[in-house]
Amino acid sequence: MKFDRTFESHLTNEWRQQYVNYEEMKTLLRTAVENMPNRRDKSVYEEYCLNFQDEYFAKLNSELMRVNEFFDYKMAEARRKHATLKVKLLYMKSRTSGQVVGAVRGLPPLADQPRNLRKLDRAYAEFYFSLVLLKNYQQLNYTCFQKLSDKCNKYFPSPNGFRWVQRTLDGTSLYVDVVELRDMIIEVEDIFTQYITDGDRAKAMEKLRVPPLTQPISTDYVFTAGLFMAYILFVSTNQVFIFTRMFRGSFSLMLYGFSLVGNVYVWQSVGINHVLIFDLNPRHQTVSIKLLSTASFFGYACVLAMLLFIHHKEFGVKDPLYFPLIGLVLPLVILLNPVHVMNFPARMGILKCFGRVLAAPFCYVSFADFWLADQLGSLVQCTVDYYYLIRFYMRYSMDRENTFDFEPDVVIAVLRCLPAWFRLAQCVKRYCDSKIKPVSYLVNAFAYASTIIVVVISTIQMETSCKYNSIFANPWTWVYIVSSLVSTIYCTAWDLLQDYGLFKIWKGKRIFLRNRLIYPKWFYYYAIIADLSIRFFWALEVYLIANNLLLPNNSKTLSSICEINRRFIWNFLRLENEHLFNCGNFRATRDIFLSALNSRDELLVNDLMDESRRWSGAHRDSNPIRRRAE
Repeated sequence: MKFDRTFESHLTNEWRQQYVNYEEMKTLLRTAVENMPNRRDKSVYEEYCLNFQDEYFAKLNSELMRVNEFFDYKMAEARRKHATLKVKLLYMKSRTSGQVVGAVRGLPPLADQPRNLRKLDRAYAEFYFSLVLLKNYQQLNYTCFQKLSDKCNKYFPSPNGFRWVQRTLDGTSLYVDVVELRDMIIEVEDIFTQYITDGDRAKAMEKLRVPPLTQPISTDYVFTAGLFMAYILFVSTNQVFIFTRMFRGSFSLMLYGFSLVGNVYVWQSVGINHVLIFDLNPRHQTVSIKLLSTASFFGYACVLAMLLFIHHKEFGVKDPLYFPLIGLVLPLVILLNPVHVMNFPARMGILKCFGRVLAAPFCYVSFADFWLADQLGSLVQCTVDYYYLIRFYMRYSMDRENTFDFEPDVVIAVLRCLPAWFRLAQCVKRYCDSKIKPVSYLVNAFAYASTIIVVVISTIQMETSCKYNSIFANPWTWVYIVSSLVSTIYCTAWDLLQDYGLFKIWKGKRIFLRNRLIYPKWFYYYAIIADLSIRFFWALEVYLIANNLLLPNNSKTLSSICEINRRFIWNFLRLENEHLFNCGNFRATRDIFLSALNSRDELLVNDLMDESRRWSGAHRDSNPIRRRAE
């Protein structure tokens, strides 16, 4: 594999701006070679080579200074984090055993303070991950500088390149501090093994080590996903809109599952770190092909249920009405299955996130929490359809006369309000938890409050429509239209300006967009048009129903599919916006918040950092290349 490809596949995307501009330096060198004068004119040729080498190595020094400053900053951050975690570990061990922790190098035990072992476990694992990323950053940049120097020597032979590596590159902390970084990684492994996993090194390394992002995909997942997908495409093309009452909920969930697989695949392809954004454990990340196998299995089961419903006589089944239960029960079985199969860590994470969403006003709100609540907002019709199914089977089991009536009731209104209520409560909770009290949280809360108002008004409008000859004779219809218009404009503006982060530029080639783009430019314009069109689909729905061009049930089917498509696009741009925010803050690992340090803790941390600095300084002084450089 060429180094260019290795460099791109192994860099940390959140630090991309802090790496050496490898392509730019290669282009500079390539341009110089193309413009090189004829070697027969020796004086002109030598002068050209000397001038270019001066310019090239000046640029290389500038790159080295920028890279080295960032590395120094991250090393200082790592030393302080390492010392802080040692202090936390010291308190925890002094509480449990009353003895000194050997890993903290002979410091006396302090007062007994309770510490959460599980949180310390996660903090050490995340710190180890950050050290691995920093080591990878050092190795990639150091190799880049060496290769750039070698390339210059190849086309402009002179001892300058070798001297630059020896006297300049090898004299920086990018080279000198690599021993300290390596020892820090080893020390974290030893501490974690001895004090977190009670001497079990295999268990410790299983928790600490992160699998490579380019790990090979199991052929079992590929075969399973392909098999189920082929079956779905073969038999479902002409069956999609046949059973909207019984199978619409299952179809909507199947469609959403495949769209989510597409989201994850694209995030991974373009380098959006969704693992960090969702605060997931990078040691249990889920690749898109595994999600595809799960979504394909569910889709296969739903399509099979449709076929059995249609051809039940051929199979000798007298009562086909129980087949739609497959689409209702199977998602719950997949999600709640305690066996470690079918993305068990991801399923447990979703369940925990669901719990926090349900307790929105009382729990700390993370990105994953309000992202999931937003997804539920796009699956409202799916939730309502599943409620219809449950109510149908309850009536069917009791042999009620109104079994086949799918009329709305008060529960439908509550279900339609719930996702908006979850987001409203989360916005208020985030506002209350924030020290700076940003008004944007309350502005966002109003968008979801307007959605609840629209649901209440539309429910009243439907309940009173039987009293009027036409839909527009009902005064609540006009109230519904006005409230929907206000809510739609408000929510669309929030999508485009805040969630997508667009309309930052008002002229030029990127008009209506922003400076940094990850996807192709056309996609953003498509997203703007799609968001506007789907947000205002309710207006077309009112027109079609009023003129008897479309049945209300069919319009709900179309609006559900459109909304899932809008959420599919929203997921791309919302996570891109969050990823760019992380890149701006150089955040590449999760923040595991431990209890704050008091004044005595700070003194202990400073003592440990001073000891680390003395060790690092002694190592620098003993380095012969460093002494020659100075």
